[in-house]
Amino acid sequence: MSIMQFLRILMVRRWIIIISLVTCVVVAVATAKSLPERYDARARVILDVVKPDPVTGQMLGGPAVRSYIKTQTELIQDYRVAGDVVDRAGWLQNPAVIAAWQADTGGVGDMRRWAAQRIINATNAGMVDTSNILEITYEGPNPEVAKTIVSMLRDAYIDASLRFRTDSAGRTADWYREQSDRAQRALVAAEDAMNKFEKDNGIVMGPQNAEAESSKLASLQGALMAARASATDRDFEATRAATTAPVVDQLKVQLATLNDQIGQAGERLGTEHPTYKALLSRRQMLNSEISRETAAARAAGAMQSGSSASSIARLNAEYEAQKALVLGMKGKLNELGQLQREVELRRDQYQKAAARTADLRLQANLSESGLVVLGDAMANGAPSFPKWPMILGMSAGFGLALGIVIAMITELMARRVRGVEDLAFATRAPVLAIVAEGNRTSWLDRIRNRFSSGRKATAEWQPAQ
Repeated sequence: MSIMQFLRILMVRRWIIIISLVTCVVVAVATAKSLPERYDARARVILDVVKPDPVTGQMLGGPAVRSYIKTQTELIQDYRVAGDVVDRAGWLQNPAVIAAWQADTGGVGDMRRWAAQRIINATNAGMVDTSNILEITYEGPNPEVAKTIVSMLRDAYIDASLRFRTDSAGRTADWYREQSDRAQRALVAAEDAMNKFEKDNGIVMGPQNAEAESSKLASLQGALMAARASATDRDFEATRAATTAPVVDQLKVQLATLNDQIGQAGERLGTEHPTYKALLSRRQMLNSEISRETAAARAAGAMQSGSSASSIARLNAEYEAQKALVLGMKGKLNELGQLQREVELRRDQYQKAAARTADLRLQANLSESGLVVLGDAMANGAPSFPKWPMILGMSAGFGLALGIVIAMITELMARRVRGVEDLAFATRAPVLAIVAEGNRTSWLDRIRNRFSSGRKATAEWQPAQ
């Protein structure tokens, strides 16, 4: 079918299209007029997701933020939030609401749930683009009612969010408290078992979780190693002190001075002079005294070295004796170590459970929901339904499309020759001439010439005179 055939059919069946168009518009307008008008109101809340938790210090990020936002939007349309709004609005005592419920359900079922469902059906929530602002929308029969209900919805949502958060933290805190009490009882039992073992075996665990005998062995070992390391230094210092005693040094200085005097006396007085011989006697006495003092200093150094050696020997003996004692107690010490590790494990479990319980108790006592009210609720003065431009446009488009479809079906059920194209299609032969009034050119002819294949009209296609 060419465009000219299609346009001829529409022109011939134009009344079908017009009737369909007018009928759809009238039905849509009448239907919209019969429905009650609805007005929308909006309230906004800031989700403070970039702020760390006041107790744990944790922050949401990545998929957790998306999950949190989805949870909040679903919570707004939850029955518990809508039911709270029903209670705040006093609908259960409102005669008009009671009459509507009876007319809708026949008085069967839960009125509170029915009213909450009506609020849920008229409520929508979503995030404002590129922000952390959550917008709550409610449609009501008039602007004031819509504004009041959306304000109640926002307040109920904030209260429910805080309540869910604190209730969850409280339930978890109760569970952790039970675990903490259980861990505490296990810790007390483990400590009693360790104390009884120490008392029965005469073993005392030190403040650093080290048994006393083992600690003493470690101390002796350290002292012995330190004594051996410093023994060489002490021997050297004792020898040096013996050879460099102050008395010996003074005597050597006097000897050197005396030797100088002897040399001078020999040159000046001669070797047979009484003074020279007296100086020689004095030198013999100094040499004897130097020998005696040097021997005394060496004896003192040897005594000091011997004292160091005896100290090392004594420490070594004590270390070996303590080592034998500890090795003899090895089995008991291993068992005591196991008991000590059990105590440490129970203590760690108790401390973690107690700390987690304290954190959850703080969360359960929070009065901050992490939601910030953004301004007052705003109601739209113009009805959100019906939207007449949209209704008229959609009904007109639907009526026009329906009329065209009906016109085409009607034409196909009773096909007629309405032009040159229809005749050529029906006879499957070329049309040589058109018999018509000479001075009459219809708009269809002009459209046909515009949508022709592009060839110039020839005489055989011109109307016969």
